[in-house]
Amino acid sequence: MTTTSPGANHEGLDAVLAHLERLKALNAASGNDLTVKRRLLDSYFAADPAILTIRGRVEPLLIPVRDGRVIAAERLRPDDPSGTAGRYLLYLHGGSWMAGSAASHRPLAARLAQACRAEVISIDYRLAPEHPFPAGLEDCLDAWAWLADEHGDAPLLLAGDSAGGNLTLACLNALDTAGLRRPDAVLAFSPATDLDWESDSLHRKADVEPILDPELLPLIAQLYLGQSPAAARDDPRVSPIEGDLSELPPTLIQCGEAEILLDDSRRYAEQARQSGSPVQLSLWPDMPHVFVGFAPRLAAARQALEEIRHFVDSHLP
Repeated sequence: MTTTSPGANHEGLDAVLAHLERLKALNAASGNDLTVKRRLLDSYFAADPAILTIRGRVEPLLIPVRDGRVIAAERLRPDDPSGTAGRYLLYLHGGSWMAGSAASHRPLAARLAQACRAEVISIDYRLAPEHPFPAGLEDCLDAWAWLADEHGDAPLLLAGDSAGGNLTLACLNALDTAGLRRPDAVLAFSPATDLDWESDSLHRKADVEPILDPELLPLIAQLYLGQSPAAARDDPRVSPIEGDLSELPPTLIQCGEAEILLDDSRRYAEQARQSGSPVQLSLWPDMPHVFVGFAPRLAAARQALEEIRHFVDSHLP
């Protein structure tokens, strides 16, 4: 099912777009300094102080993973300890596989904890280019295995945005091979699903895209895969659209219609539905990349969180 939200409220959109356009200009001016680029992307959601002011409890966490390592994470709970409904959500942040962190995405993760009535575990998976594929995906799978082991009888959700949305859907393609349980429901916000970059919207939406540059995406994919790639770009663990999309768990994909990754969401949802999977695609007119993270400043983001609440409640006990 594809839904377009005709009543999407544009209140706050001008401020968000101005913030994203400034970030894009600063990113272009930063040259090849990855440290600077990462600091800029850490401010992705900082369009308004209200966005950075969150409710709930946040505590640091270490998750044991393969080879005796640990990865840093954050545990986020709603204000009311009884408000989790016994649910747990693993969150995978965006940032082009090269930036972002649990801290940069704390506002969105905290609001998902409220909307989903879940305890959210937001992880710092390894980033490229220092740690190319499959390092980040391995961390996500290991964190999921840990969560399933810790809370095997509870309803479990998996969610992510942008590159984290890619990792979320890539995990679905790898869980069976890894012998891990699938999530009970999945949320993906503006996911990148095709790293061959064959979606028509990459060019059709370039004039309205406030933050992403279609010319840079092939370079980003190259840095993610590394100098000696462990997989081709059409590997389902890299491009989720290339996987077996049958028997997926209930999945909600939210995407703005003013972003170049629009057709990545459309194509994935259509292919999944043709394979018989219950994937709901929710499109939001004039909204930018990962717009849901700009609540409460952006009214449409508040609406999107309500949609998430209803989706999760309808699929989980």
